[in-house]
Amino acid sequence: MSAFEIAPPCLSMSELQALALRHYGLAGPLRPLNSERDQNARIDTEAGRFVLKVVNAAEDARLIALQDAVILHLAQAGVAGIPRLVPTLTGANAATHAVDGQTCLVRMVTYLDGTTLSQAPRSLTQLRNLGAFMGRVSTGLQGFGHPDAIRDDFAWSLDHVAALKPCVPDIATAPRQALVQGLFDRYDARVLPVLPRLRASVLHQDANDNNVIVDPANPDRITGLIDFGDMGFGRVVNELAITLAYALLDAPDLYAAARALIEGYVAEFSLQEVEADLLYDLMRMRLVASVCISSRQSRLHPDNAYLLISQAPAFALLERLDQIDPEFMVCLFRRAAGFAATRAEAAVRDHLASAQVAEMFLPPLSSAARIALLTNGEHPGMPAFSDRRFDHWFAAQRPQNLPASVAFYGFGAYG
Repeated sequence: MSAFEIAPPCLSMSELQALALRHYGLAGPLRPLNSERDQNARIDTEAGRFVLKVVNAAEDARLIALQDAVILHLAQAGVAGIPRLVPTLTGANAATHAVDGQTCLVRMVTYLDGTTLSQAPRSLTQLRNLGAFMGRVSTGLQGFGHPDAIRDDFAWSLDHVAALKPCVPDIATAPRQALVQGLFDRYDARVLPVLPRLRASVLHQDANDNNVIVDPANPDRITGLIDFGDMGFGRVVNELAITLAYALLDAPDLYAAARALIEGYVAEFSLQEVEADLLYDLMRMRLVASVCISSRQSRLHPDNAYLLISQAPAFALLERLDQIDPEFMVCLFRRAAGFAATRAEAAVRDHLASAQVAEMFLPPLSSAARIALLTNGEHPGMPAFSDRRFDHWFAAQRPQNLPASVAFYGFGAYG
């Protein structure tokens, strides 16, 4: 039975205070903290603020040991903004406590002051700093290994996203099924064959806006990362792909937001070119995983309307991205990661630099009479380019004193 099927522990505040004193020698007022699977409470003591965690009885103790090992490793690696594990009075990483006849682990970590990213205003500077923070996390995790980090059956593992294909029929509408199936097909053709060539390490895998902590006085400053429950072994680039998927959910300018986050990340942890090639596809597949899992859960639990409501932002972003040429986005992601927009760019530039070229337009555009055809409202009477009336409108823009033998060009503002 999983930790999602057993209710979280529900001890009274006095019981939690007794646990903190008995196992950690700490006393102070408690404040409950939200948790999906466990019971968490902040305790304010003379020694500082801490989080007391009573772990769900169904949680795999090996995964708790993995989290402890990762937190200890990152502390040793000097990565700031990570909760520190607090040992018990006996020096152990955790204690145990019986709750309703079942044994639960009791853990304590330091409390990270601040507010979650979900409660903060957004900016490109903040996204750049988020990318840099996650780049430092990736740097800190290099060289770390743990036998329990191999989680082949973990539904959220981006390395095994293809296992979610059977969920496609659970998606509520045919157009959305087609969209997701198309992304699986692209993944099979473009990403899956290359996965064996990618670097791998242990990953956090869940830098969503409720797990990222910012400074309330300066929301652009990222101060911490919490919730290590989704940790596992995977391709290194997945960490950035997952962070991007959450960061772009409500971004008004997808291009600027993606560029800022990627540039911040690679400033701290460089991508390899093959990783940059696949980053956009992997980011979209994290969104695919989200809508597949929620759709399957909705079919199993049809009375839970929240499951479909919660997938709305992911589908909104997938549909928004579906209106953009994917190869353009791949080029943008490559460029933000520090590579040429395409692998052929250098060869094309070299060829054009030495090629014999001829004018495509006579007279040449550079010296011709011309007008900028702006679509920002500056020409209020201008019909759409595809409208037959556009030709007549454009002819009327020709300067009256321009000789009939002189060409008159119109330039759109594309790009």
